[in-house]
Amino acid sequence: MGKSCPQIHSNTSLNCGLAEDLDFKDMIYVNGAGRDTSKRCLPGTREDILSEIKDWIDNAGEDVKQVFWLSGTAGKGKSVIAHTIANWFDGRGGPGACFCFDRTREAERRYERIFTTIARDLADRDPIMRRTLAHAVLDDNELRHTKDITRQWKKFILGPVDASQAIHAPVLIVIDALDETGDERSREQILRMLAGNLNPFSSEVTKLPTNLRILVTSRPLNDIRDVLDTASHVLHVSVDDTSHVSTESAEHDIQLYICSKLEGSRSAFNDGHFKVLAQKSDGLFEWARLACEYIKGQNRVGVDPMERFKDLVAGSSERGTLLLDKMYCNILADIMPEDDEAIAAFRSVMGQIITSLEPLSLSALNAMRLHFPSGGGGYRVEQVIGPMGSLVTGTADSQTPVRPLHASFYDFLTDKSRSNEFYVDISSVKRSLAFASMGVMEHGLCFNICSLESSYLPNSAVLDLKERVKNFIPAQLSYSCRFWAMHVRATSFDSSLVKEVQAFFDGERLLFWLEALSLMENLGSSMEALSYISDWLMVRSLTTLLGSMDSYKLRGGCRVTTAVRISVTLSEIPNTSFELFRQPSYTAHHIYTCPHCHLLPLGP
Repeated sequence: MGKSCPQIHSNTSLNCGLAEDLDFKDMIYVNGAGRDTSKRCLPGTREDILSEIKDWIDNAGEDVKQVFWLSGTAGKGKSVIAHTIANWFDGRGGPGACFCFDRTREAERRYERIFTTIARDLADRDPIMRRTLAHAVLDDNELRHTKDITRQWKKFILGPVDASQAIHAPVLIVIDALDETGDERSREQILRMLAGNLNPFSSEVTKLPTNLRILVTSRPLNDIRDVLDTASHVLHVSVDDTSHVSTESAEHDIQLYICSKLEGSRSAFNDGHFKVLAQKSDGLFEWARLACEYIKGQNRVGVDPMERFKDLVAGSSERGTLLLDKMYCNILADIMPEDDEAIAAFRSVMGQIITSLEPLSLSALNAMRLHFPSGGGGYRVEQVIGPMGSLVTGTADSQTPVRPLHASFYDFLTDKSRSNEFYVDISSVKRSLAFASMGVMEHGLCFNICSLESSYLPNSAVLDLKERVKNFIPAQLSYSCRFWAMHVRATSFDSSLVKEVQAFFDGERLLFWLEALSLMENLGSSMEALSYISDWLMVRSLTTLLGSMDSYKLRGGCRVTTAVRISVTLSEIPNTSFELFRQPSYTAHHIYTCPHCHLLPLGP
């Protein structure tokens, strides 16, 4: 079924060559969403499930199901299995792609970019799929940037994979942590594509190419189960199902894992101790990892590993989520001083970490905290997370992004019934992040922020632009420029915050912001940000006004009037105002001379 170059594009070899050499760099791509070569199952573990998945990939039978859904509760090792398969398939030279969702990266909207990213990865691995993709976008610039998931799926995935059937080899797509896209709406269209229901108004199912294999991992959430369990071409395997993954097999694998992690403690422990821990784990690899870290107690002086072992295996017999919760409580109680100030510091810092819209380094987190509202930013991040190396990344390096090592820790912290005194109320942190973002921009933005020699030189012609951006726009300023509007929108109406927003529009800071976005190649997000602010100012201010007319003056009536004025002005800006800046030829000069910029509410 594969097509030759002339059939794909035109009757000339010249056009065929053009298609093959087409640059896909302007197609949206999510960096950091691919396979992780360090994530691999320990040799000798998970052999049954890995063999089953490999056999499914290589099964060329007519009745093979094209989608393999591996589900399971948090901590069962689903992601490690997915990456092990992705690395194995890449190692044998197969055409494949791996795409991972991440709860801490929800602001990236990966669900809108999944198929463009996968398409580019497949194009890099197979010349037939590359030519087919080139043919699809060569004369259709709009298609390159479409957010229409259905069009992406048809043109970027089904078309190229279908064309590759001539090589009689499987094409593997791994989608890890589908449950971490965000809310149910964020993955609704992806689920429809996987189920073959391309038309939401029809029950017709589109058949997937016979050589396509899609491995999906997720927790068994209801919305995912409702769609995938009803599709005839989806094979569902649960690592929670003891009839499929026996208790003995899971315990054996976890015992091998524990043995490898505690190898240096053989003087205190033997295989019998490792077996007891494996039995206690209830099949949770994440619990086993934390147990090993807790026993070693690397962040505490004078720790007796055997006493910690006894503490873990004695007493109650929790299972599943409750078992993980108790482990988190044990670790936090062990490193946390017993005083209210320590708990307040923990809640403030961890609230910032898990509420930030993308992971920030320790130094960037501290820089943001300098602009927290009065009394909220006095805690140093390193003082809180220093002993938390088993729970979060970035504890030993000030430039490494700080994030929970496992999604279950996020769930634990944000559920008061589970975390008790360690509960983190993220709603209380959103206001602080809004003020911090505004403060960072106030003190960090300026004219010609990257010290360009000429504002008339196109950004694309500045050869060292990326290096300049890295040197002149620190991480906290980059973050604030991209996400301040989202943080403001998530905050309840506050007259003092309205004052900060007004100050943003009153001077040249707005233009400095646009300049910074253009240099970071993020100017396309500016209209969406301004739309967020317009909606927040209008809806929140009018709600405040109408809800308390008698206390209008006392609650900042002048700020409400200002909010409405700015909102109305922003709503009058054409949606295409900054389309020019999406072009590679735009310059910083365009920012300050664009006629549409004069529509912005600069000045009182």
